[in-house]
Amino acid sequence: MSLSDLPPLDCHAHIAPDVTAPQVRALNGAIVFAMTRSPAEASATVRRSDATILWGYGAHPGVASAVAAVTEASVRRAVGQHAIIGEIGLDRKTALAPQLAALDIILEICSEQPLLLSLHSTGRTSELLDALIRRPQTGAILHWFNGTRDDIERATAMGCYFSVNAAMTDERLARIPRDRLLPETDFPSSRRTTRARIPGDIAFLEQRMSELLNQPSSAIRELWYRNLATLANRASVTSRLPSTLREILSSF
Repeated sequence: MSLSDLPPLDCHAHIAPDVTAPQVRALNGAIVFAMTRSPAEASATVRRSDATILWGYGAHPGVASAVAAVTEASVRRAVGQHAIIGEIGLDRKTALAPQLAALDIILEICSEQPLLLSLHSTGRTSELLDALIRRPQTGAILHWFNGTRDDIERATAMGCYFSVNAAMTDERLARIPRDRLLPETDFPSSRRTTRARIPGDIAFLEQRMSELLNQPSSAIRELWYRNLATLANRASVTSRLPSTLREILSSF
């Protein structure tokens, strides 16, 4: 595939597990990392084999029932069935102790596995980084990370990547090293500010980043894929990715 023909890349969005083939085609060829919010939702995606969608195993930390459903057995199954674990993490909305217990189970099992992880940290950025210090993850991607400058520097030193969206401020986007940037929409969340009409709609984000980094939009899209290729190789997960994405990453 020519670099000029790279499809949109969205490293964190939400898609219903029963999405139809015509609905997938309506995403215009975008490569989408589809997060699930609970182990039950994740189980509904296991038999899918979409060429452009990478389905995650998730337990959204803001959903108490999803956190409670995390078990060692379910996570051990998940690491064999999913190349990405997400959406997982910590959130300020629900009690911290159960979230930490579930996250520790997930991180312990995922350590040393060929995986990517999409991590939520709203209101709990420091606690999430502490958890990653205890159980490091080569494939960690911090989703919509709103930590302080010190948090960003700490996460960068730990080897984390950051999936960013157009709802984030220029100041925060500029603080993240460009070689750790990945794109996301978090669709359908915050559509007014992300301006994402569908999963994979990163046009406004690429425009923002083009202006911020003083590079053409085509260079921004190449940057996304170059960063993902580096991360996938580091996490030894490339062979587990959908064939369309593997082919693209082989160019970098």
